[in-house]
Amino acid sequence: MPLKLDDIVSIIRENIARKGNPIGIDPEVCSSWARDLGIPRESDTIIYTSCMYQSVPYLIELVNMLERLEKGPRIFTSLGVMLAKTIDVASIAGKRGADMERFNNMIRNIVLALRKQGLNIGYLYEEEPYSGSLLYELGLEDDFTVHAKKVFSLFKERGVKKIIAIDPHTYYILSKVYPKYIDGYDIQVIHYIEALDPSKLGKISGEAPNIVIHDPCLLARFSRIVEPQRNLLKSIGVNVKEPHRSGLRTRCCGGPIEALSPTLSRRIGEQRVEELSRLERNIVVMCPICFSNISRLAEKYGAKVMDLSEFIHQ
Repeated sequence: MPLKLDDIVSIIRENIARKGNPIGIDPEVCSSWARDLGIPRESDTIIYTSCMYQSVPYLIELVNMLERLEKGPRIFTSLGVMLAKTIDVASIAGKRGADMERFNNMIRNIVLALRKQGLNIGYLYEEEPYSGSLLYELGLEDDFTVHAKKVFSLFKERGVKKIIAIDPHTYYILSKVYPKYIDGYDIQVIHYIEALDPSKLGKISGEAPNIVIHDPCLLARFSRIVEPQRNLLKSIGVNVKEPHRSGLRTRCCGGPIEALSPTLSRRIGEQRVEELSRLERNIVVMCPICFSNISRLAEKYGAKVMDLSEFIHQ
């Protein structure tokens, strides 16, 4: 039985109020990737994570829990949702603690590559706000409008003029949606793959790996960014295979509805993973939501999931 939208919205609102993000992760955990990198706190150009990649280990466990609740009687679903409001997310993701370092390294790879190309970027550390993308995607327009204005106000207070976003949801919200809701919105937003010059990245040593590429809907369909990621992979020596539905015609991974109906999300995701794995078992994604949903389904098809950022540390 599908979970109640009101229950999910309640969890998201409470987590944003308590911790500043919809999963309820401590800000110190969200910024742990930047430890020892010496990134300045003040700069007019910042890397912006919105705690998206850092959320993946927690999100996978949370969705698995919600999926079990969805399959149970309504009374247990209601009790489970009450539990989800109070449970410590660290305990949910405890068994995935080692994965946190992997996702932190994804962000580090991006930052080190940008630095290598001469880009001086800052980071807001524990002050970094959540973009509010999930509020918008769930249709919570009033909540989103209030939240977006707070985020913009913080950026202005910190003197931010340019943002380098690292995930499709954050990029789309900041570049395409914020200007519609905020008067005087004047911050330049680019995606990190647009900022990288592939010719300045090192090539992969040894035999060129074969991968099948999965384009996130928000990056390909809605933001029309499809060539930079392919140029990057091919430039460093990766053989890119294209599924039938790729680029501007990409197929959804099922991730955007994983909180509302994990079972339906799984069904959509399995169809996509089956399609991708028929072509190649090494699947490359470039979105934390895609990573979350595809990776929890990949084992069934003998597939391995990697993020684009894991190829740029050479």
